[in-house]
Amino acid sequence: MQQLLALPDHAATAAPVSSPAAGGTDPRTARLSARRRWPGPRIDVQGHRGARGLVVENTIPSFLAAFEAGVTGVELDVRLTADDQVVVWHDPRIEADKCRSTTHDFTGALVADLTLEQLRTVDVGSRTVPGFPGQRAAAGERIPTLTEVLDVGRERAPGIWWTIELKLDPTEPGVAGTRVRLLDGVLGAVADAGTGARSLIHSFDWAVLERARELAPDLHRSALAVTGVTYAEGSPWLGSVDWRDHGDDLAGAAAAVGADVVSPHHQSVDAQFVGRAHTLGLGVLPWTVNETEDVRRVVAAGVDGLITDDPVRVLSIVG
Repeated sequence: MQQLLALPDHAATAAPVSSPAAGGTDPRTARLSARRRWPGPRIDVQGHRGARGLVVENTIPSFLAAFEAGVTGVELDVRLTADDQVVVWHDPRIEADKCRSTTHDFTGALVADLTLEQLRTVDVGSRTVPGFPGQRAAAGERIPTLTEVLDVGRERAPGIWWTIELKLDPTEPGVAGTRVRLLDGVLGAVADAGTGARSLIHSFDWAVLERARELAPDLHRSALAVTGVTYAEGSPWLGSVDWRDHGDDLAGAAAAVGADVVSPHHQSVDAQFVGRAHTLGLGVLPWTVNETEDVRRVVAAGVDGLITDDPVRVLSIVG
């Protein structure tokens, strides 16, 4: 598995984080470590859940819209079905505001309790979300598997970066087994698609990052965090990292868990935070950056990439 993943490609608002001073190190130089390949020579503009502001989220048409907009990366969410299939979907349950049952009514059911065959009966493309007035429907679309999305990307956007968020909750019963099976499924799909050199394993559950480091050390790892929520004293989300060893130094904690990238809410990002992360050899990938002033602020702070619902707007700003 490690050798396969090392091969080249085939083609919540958080409070600001205070960080130790970065010293005299040039962050643009410090970030270019031999270990970390992401993002390359330019800022990585990633479409959130495909391109949620353009087309209903986590559907094949949403990813195609992101590719057509010119993104350099996409972020997506993955979960396990009852029959251990890795599917691309954010919510733990089938929600009525996004989903329309076509046979049996699965509204409110956990994705983890449904088989892939059952999930395929749910239309996830017909209902748009009021919060995105420009969002287009993709009537009749079903929840795709990770393999299906990677295959489309390999054909339509072979140079894309993949930020794959593993949706795991360390407070839920049985999460240890789910963590193992979900990560194994993701690593298998990435290896089969040949996208290991351009993929980030991305999660709020830092324990899965530690396991990924053991199983596929050449694969990039991205530590998601919400300051004061997942990154807090006594938090179960930090794997083997003890918050008390790092306090307000989120970047230091992410480095300690073996991450290559730290991914906080954009309101936690300023030049001091980015400088600290770069000094540690970490990339910075804030989410979810939609407003023009926020895009300009995080870019000015020196981030390496950003996740956005509206890649068309962001690309018009950053070029």
